[in-house]
Amino acid sequence: MNTTSSETPNAELSAGDVVRLNSGGPKMTLLAGQKDGKANCQWFDRNGKMHTSEFEVAALARWIPKPDIWS
Repeated sequence: MNTTSSETPNAELSAGDVVRLNSGGPKMTLLAGQKDGKANCQWFDRNGKMHTSEFEVAALARWIPKPDIWS
């Protein structure tokens, strides 16, 4: 099934949520440990290498898959 995405504001993000930067980029998993307005995220690049970095929570949006209504 094909999916499109929807991004929602960063209110009430929780560990395990799938997020993206407001400016775009890969889907990332939000890790536990949000504090001081920052959150750690983990993602895989196109070569399968795992990355972890800290981002401002204000720069993140929850990613929600939506079913493609045309499939």
